[in-house]
Amino acid sequence: MTFRLQLINIDFLVRTQAVLFAILFAIWILPETILIRNLCLVLGSLIGIYQIYLYRACLTDKKAIPTYLLFGLFIWATIHLIFLSNDFSLQLIEYQSIWKRSLMGAIFALGFGLGLVNASSKSRQWAWIIFYFGLLLPTLIYFLKHGLLYYERIVGVNVGPYWHLYMAKTAYMGFCIPALAVALGQIYIQITNGKWLTWPNFVYAGTIPAVLFVFYVENIKNGVLYSSLFILIFVGLITYKYFKKAPVSIALSLAVLLLGTSFFIKDHIQKNHSWTTFFADARVVTEGKHDDAWQCGLRVALPKNDLGEQVSDTNFSRIAWGINAIKFVPQNPLGYGLVERSFGQIGKQIWPDSCLSQSHSGWLDLTLGIGIPGMLLLLGSLLISLKELLVLKLINIDHLAEWRAMAVCVLICFGLVWCTTEISQKVFFDELIFFIAFAGGLLVSIMSNQEKR
Repeated sequence: MTFRLQLINIDFLVRTQAVLFAILFAIWILPETILIRNLCLVLGSLIGIYQIYLYRACLTDKKAIPTYLLFGLFIWATIHLIFLSNDFSLQLIEYQSIWKRSLMGAIFALGFGLGLVNASSKSRQWAWIIFYFGLLLPTLIYFLKHGLLYYERIVGVNVGPYWHLYMAKTAYMGFCIPALAVALGQIYIQITNGKWLTWPNFVYAGTIPAVLFVFYVENIKNGVLYSSLFILIFVGLITYKYFKKAPVSIALSLAVLLLGTSFFIKDHIQKNHSWTTFFADARVVTEGKHDDAWQCGLRVALPKNDLGEQVSDTNFSRIAWGINAIKFVPQNPLGYGLVERSFGQIGKQIWPDSCLSQSHSGWLDLTLGIGIPGMLLLLGSLLISLKELLVLKLINIDHLAEWRAMAVCVLICFGLVWCTTEISQKVFFDELIFFIAFAGGLLVSIMSNQEKR
């Protein structure tokens, strides 16, 4: 009787956390939603604490190394604040905001991952539906916003000032691209399990053009780049698995997907001439003769590349920022201390008249912030979880394949997207920590349960 009551309790808690995640993910990037965000994090972390206590035995051996590495990052942040701070007041503000929210998110996610494996199969299935809907919500909200603004232009009816608030492209990049990566991963496991024409596959397939629409309308270069890369990886995996024996339906679908993606990329490149001058612009940066042109916006005229064209500011500045950020890392091995804008703070020390902020590489910005020790903890947790999840064999546990595939796809997605996106910022760091913690909890719980069987 006690076990039955506990099982019902965990089922309820897991579904509750799935709902809290869906709400949180939907509004994480929306302005004026701090109260709801904090409420979801507090409730989710309180449930997480209970689940961590309940399944604490899972965290007592080497299977939990990724989790310990991740929580070691918070200890490192504390040590850095107290003993190594370069700007104590700014770092304290981040510690009381970004790091506090990230810690709550990590507890929420770790408990969620532990609880999922111990919930009933039906609860895992329902939690997945809610969770995936949550992943889709930022994209669906964009469609709503786009539709309302279009209606306003056509009809002339004011839809309200809230829908006119500015949203950075980075926000759509950080919160729409995971849905596309996860959708491709889910289609892959459905196909490999012999499921082709199913309702879930139609939903997953519909996610792909929906996310691409956001990137196309907003003209998000990184979005187009990584979406195309993920689609090519997906096609490559399916082709490799079914080479010479692919059903006609799969072959035709892949051909349509590749053709559609090709037209999408071609149109995007035509709209963005900077893609065609990327390498020519990069050569100008490596000459190192035009530092004033990228240190503070467009105070001076941009130089010309070897094609005889003025370099693209997008290419020129971002490449220069990246090169200099790489140079800063060995000069600041312990990090400046800030999740946000450490690159700009270090640049200000060298070039007092500069107005730099971020290097346009999330990983470089974060390395300059938390230092090499912090990055070893963070990337160690991410990479070990990813490796173990990839080789993990699921034995007699229903409705966990989709969760394992989701964790793998999101970790790969963030590992790549953070390379060239200015994403070392508040909610994006929260998002990263959340999914790494979830992957660690899911991994250790699955392995512990399978050992018992």
